[in-house]
Amino acid sequence: LHSFPTRRSSDLGTVTTLGEILVLTTGLAVPAASGATRDTILGVCNQTITTADALLRIDYIAPGKDDTFIFSTTNNIVATDNGQAMIIGADSTTINNTHTTSAVGVVVQVEPYGITTDKLIIGRFIIT
Repeated sequence: LHSFPTRRSSDLGTVTTLGEILVLTTGLAVPAASGATRDTILGVCNQTITTADALLRIDYIAPGKDDTFIFSTTNNIVATDNGQAMIIGADSTTINNTHTTSAVGVVVQVEPYGITTDKLIIGRFIIT
């Protein structure tokens, strides 16, 4: 990764997990949901925060247009998904690789990572 951690205010008690995708919602950094859009993606959380931590700031890696990340996927991985745009899955740590490109995708698959059933891809955020 070539990006540097940046900071954004979060809601008191926001719970995050290392590797979670974060979005900007009403001025706050929060875990992404399946409806996340390209213009709200902040990056990838680089720390786990529990409610007890009560932090007001979240450190995250803001992606550059050429930065790649390893993403977990909903379905088994296939090379024919290379170049397809994908949306965030059921939670903020998973990309929904439906094997069809999405017009509203936030991540594009560069290549599969590991064996098919590992459900991991190398991908990059679609930067707007």
